[in-house]
Formats: sequence, structure tokens, C-alpha cells
Amino acid sequence: MKKVLLASVATLALAAISTTASASVSGTLGGSYANDTSSSGADIWNIDGSLTGMFSGNWGAEVAGSYHNVSGGGSIDIWNIGGSVFWAGTKGRIAATVNYDDFSIPGSDLNFTTYGVGGEWWASPSITVAAKGGGTNASISGCSGCSANGGYAGAMLKGYIMPNLALSGSVDYFDISGGHETDETIRAEWLWSNTMPLSIYGGYQHIDSGLFFGASQDVVFVGLKFYFGGAGGASLVDRQRNGSLGYIGQPTLFWDQY
Repeated sequence: MKKVLLASVATLALAAISTTASASVSGTLGGSYANDTSSSGADIWNIDGSLTGMFSGNWGAEVAGSYHNVSGGGSIDIWNIGGSVFWAGTKGRIAATVNYDDFSIPGSDLNFTTYGVGGEWWASPSITVAAKGGGTNASISGCSGCSANGGYAGAMLKGYIMPNLALSGSVDYFDISGGHETDETIRAEWLWSNTMPLSIYGGYQHIDSGLFFGASQDVVFVGLKFYFGGAGGASLVDRQRNGSLGYIGQPTLFWDQY
């Protein structure tokens, strides 16, 4: 049922984007590397993308996906796909989102489905305030009765030092079957130029309690992101406020934040 729900949301989002020829469609394509500087020393490689468009007045839709590989004492593959429907106003956006993560460990698949709402408020031309929250269901493939429920919540503050330079800080909380994790993240992103929409980003994340890997962790990450479509010659602040939902469309599971 969860996969059917996710597939339905993603399909509806794609259909909504494609049905209106005049829709403003934009997207992102990125890749990153992260390193867990704690004793595990895991390397995390990622590729991700999104497609976002307006389809009726102030209404829009987005589909997004990513792949992560975690290596260090073994190899783990993590896949994510999600869909959002959102309303965009003159001072911000509100989105309803469903995401599905498949956590592939040798001999088993751990699946997470997250569903919730998020919103961002453009408090000024250079400040964005965002928050999100919802529920989570986890299950193990092929194991009857191996499931658990939980929830997530998060908040972010972003400031644009210049139109093409953004600094942000976020706190995210995730709970599943009595276990919990809190992630604190700082991040910077710089767009090369308005006409060459390639950005470089990087940051640091501290993970309290280590719900998934058994200990607290400190992670540093760096990546590149290409913005396409939408308004030509737009700055980073314009592309982030009129394109991909970014933070409010992402699940709170820590690996989806790199």
C-alpha cells in the first residue's frame, strides 16, 4: 500500500507538470561526497535530482529522487523517491510530501515511508524560515510483522549573504519505535553565476544518538548542483524560491540532506 501511495503521488505530480504546456518547469541535478569523521569513517557518495513545475495558478508539483552509497565496514545502498504538491504565494510555499527510502543492507531491505507537510516563509528578500513535520513507517522486506511507526520534525533558517551565496542552519528530529535521532546541520551554497547555474555547496552535520549506526556522528560534506529550466539568468535566491522545494520537500532521514 505504501509503494502504491508513493507511486500515485509521484505519477500525479509528473502528470500535473506535463499537462500544461505553458507551465514553468525547472529542475536540479547534483552529486556530493560526505565523510563520517567518527570512528566508523564511512564514505557517503550521492547523486540526486528534482523536477518542479507550476500547473494551475499558484499550484505546483515536484518529483525528486536520490541514490546514496555508504561504504566503511561494508556497503549500503540507499534509494529515495518522493513527490510533492504545493501552493506558492508571494511570501512563501506550503507543500504536502510523500517520500520512500529503501535502505539495502546485504541480505535485507529496510524501508521508510515518510509523509507530511512543510512550509517556508520568505521573511525578507534575504531571509527564509522553514519548518516541516509528519509521520514515518518503517518495515523490513520479507518479514511479516517487522514494522514500526514514528514521526519527524525540523526547522531551518537560511540567509542570503548575497543573491548567489546562501548560509543555512537546521535542526531535524526523527523518531521510530522509541528510538530517536537529532541532526544539527550548517550549510553554505554559492552559485557560480546567473548564466552558468552551477553551484558548489558544503557543510557539517552533527548526529546525536546515531539511531541508524549506533553512535553519535560528525559528518562533513561537499557537492555540486546544476540548476536548469525556469527563469534564465536567475540568481540563487530566485532559483531556490521559484524552483525545487529543497528542504521542505526532503525527508528528515539524515542521508537525504547531503
